[in-house]
Amino acid sequence: MTKLVQSKADAVRVIQEQIDEGRKVVLEEQFSSWKMTTSRVLDNLFSDQTIGQSFAMQTFGSIKNGSHFLGITYLENLIHDINRGLFKGSGSHGQIDVEHFHVIVRRVLSNFHKHIQEMYQKPVHGGGTLKGEDLQKIVLGNEYDVQRMLYSLIRPIFPEARAEIYQDGGYKSYRYDIFIDAYETVIEVKCSRPSMQERELTEQIGSDAFHYQEKYIYFFVYDKHRVIANVDAFCQAYRKSLETHEKQIETVVIQPISI
Repeated sequence: MTKLVQSKADAVRVIQEQIDEGRKVVLEEQFSSWKMTTSRVLDNLFSDQTIGQSFAMQTFGSIKNGSHFLGITYLENLIHDINRGLFKGSGSHGQIDVEHFHVIVRRVLSNFHKHIQEMYQKPVHGGGTLKGEDLQKIVLGNEYDVQRMLYSLIRPIFPEARAEIYQDGGYKSYRYDIFIDAYETVIEVKCSRPSMQERELTEQIGSDAFHYQEKYIYFFVYDKHRVIANVDAFCQAYRKSLETHEKQIETVVIQPISI
């Protein structure tokens, strides 16, 4: 099975560069040079020469018979397949495929409270230097605190993740709390307040779901003050499938329990 030998992000970047160069080609001599360079690039990106050979077959011919555009289309489709996770990395730098990426993200979000319990609420070992009274001073007071803690859990797994990224939305810009570009994924963090009503949360999520342009959108709600009456119904209300929509939207709600 053909695999990527570089990271998905690097492979997409390099192939896109060849697409951009290909669009500048107007002469047969330029076309011949571009084909040769692109074939070598593809051979270096993948574990075997299958992809490079397929590209060579698509571009067999001249500019006049349309081989130039067939080559560019082939590379565009190749980027699409890479982003879908069809080529798993064969080396230590190979990226996690899209399917497993979302499994990991869902697990981190759904088990966020377990990190809090283990790290800050359970008794500390007597032989350690961490003190229980010091850990108890760590309090998640608002969504900025929740975002910081969640980001610290996400980034060791996906080092390319970035926090507080602004995107142009046309007439106004939007801030993504956590953005993982390689997987076209944004994680938006919410934290309830004592004065907040469930309706306010639904309005915020509804607006963000409409305006955010990424393919995968996760809403992570740390409902500290338990303003959501029915968590299951709330999550179901903001779930869309790629089968019928351009975006896949998923909501995860954590309601802390104290007795």
